[in-house]
Amino acid sequence: TTDSLVGSTSANAITIRGEGSATTSLQQGLAKSWVNFDGTATGATARDSLNVSTMTDRGAGKFTITFATVMGNTNYNSVASATVGGPNNYNRMAGAASNATNFSYLNTFADPAELYDAAYTSATFHGDLA
Repeated sequence: TTDSLVGSTSANAITIRGEGSATTSLQQGLAKSWVNFDGTATGATARDSLNVSTMTDRGAGKFTITFATVMGNTNYNSVASATVGGPNNYNRMAGAASNATNFSYLNTFADPAELYDAAYTSATFHGDLA
């Protein structure tokens, strides 16, 4: 068994074989932060998360996710989703904006013109940590 992996030529660069003969960087393929939370609850409290120190509820459908370890730059990738849940499971729109190295804004919508709190909201962030 092993508890850690370190690259043989560079401690911070491990590549793995992907499909066929292509290789991919292990570090670049890992999510650096993610969060799952109930946007309808009072305040913004994560059900579960990775690398999230705090969350702020800024009003209907508006949240701030603050990273415990900051991102290396503001060019990280954000992916978000939101749904109401329950028997009808209405999907909502969600968008995470990569705004700063230490936080990201997340908005959820019922339609493009209406901010809306969704019961099942999540976001994932990929990029380089500082």
